[in-house]
Amino acid sequence: MKSRLVGGVAAVVIVAVAALWLEPDQTVLGKLAGDAFFQGRPTRSWMRSLRGGPSDQAAAKETLQNGGPAAVPVLGAMLVQAREPEIRFTAADLLAKLGSDASPAGAALLAGAQDADPHVQAVCVAALPKAGVPSSQAVPVLMAHLKTDHLVVAARALAGYREAAAGAIPMLLEIFRDKNQPTESRWNAVRTLGKIGPASAVAIPDLIQGFDDAEWSIREHCAESLGEIGPAAAPSALPGMVRLLSDAVPRVRRDAVRSLGQIGGAAVEAVPEIRKLLEDPEEIVRVAAQNALEKLAPPESSDQPGADKQPAENRPSESGPKNKAGEN
Repeated sequence: MKSRLVGGVAAVVIVAVAALWLEPDQTVLGKLAGDAFFQGRPTRSWMRSLRGGPSDQAAAKETLQNGGPAAVPVLGAMLVQAREPEIRFTAADLLAKLGSDASPAGAALLAGAQDADPHVQAVCVAALPKAGVPSSQAVPVLMAHLKTDHLVVAARALAGYREAAAGAIPMLLEIFRDKNQPTESRWNAVRTLGKIGPASAVAIPDLIQGFDDAEWSIREHCAESLGEIGPAAAPSALPGMVRLLSDAVPRVRRDAVRSLGQIGGAAVEAVPEIRKLLEDPEEIVRVAAQNALEKLAPPESSDQPGADKQPAENRPSESGPKNKAGEN
């Protein structure tokens, strides 16, 4: 009798567990396990869909992507909990696309930046500034990735933190100076130095040397970054910057003239050379030159102090005769 009772209880338990497991949306099981929920479905249910056939996967991705902030808890949980790197990658990618709305999943993205799968790592690294993960937490992680295969992704992510990434300046300079580094790595390091801003003034001598680099992308971004560093670059960078105005590559000329405008008053002596670019064959250069001139040599208005004015005795009075039509 006792054995029959035990067997009956065991059978009921097995059936109950099977029912929970086979429940289409696993709602009860998710509640018991403390899953995050989105649209009434727990995390494990969404992961099941992402393990399904192509149509199930596509539908789940579309719904999660369109879910906005409401989907973030489930996406963050999937990034941490999913066994399959493909699902973790999908979660990280969707979080990255949500931008600042993904900020509640910051801890999951930081963990994902150390994921065992390199693809998951890369997308999480790129997502850190977009999701608004605090610089105090993200910058050390990104600096560590400057020593990995994700160097370029990490450099671009550091750029998103602007002056808060100043701690990375020595590493970025080291990357730029290393001629054995790929060109893409070097110019991204230079670009990030510029995005950090005036704190990168220590890099000015190296960036000026970059004007002579054989790679045009290095010359371009050295010019760009000096402009973003600002007036501190003017005394030593000005001669080389003027020389770049005649570079064979349009993008180098554009960034050089744009940076002269950013440097401001200290670059006024370059105005004659900048004016020549108003006739440049490339529109991007002409536009940049015009914008720079508007900053460095704005046209004087007639009411500015010191502007030439017609002597009073030569000006007709308001009540006097008017000029004939056509007279100037």
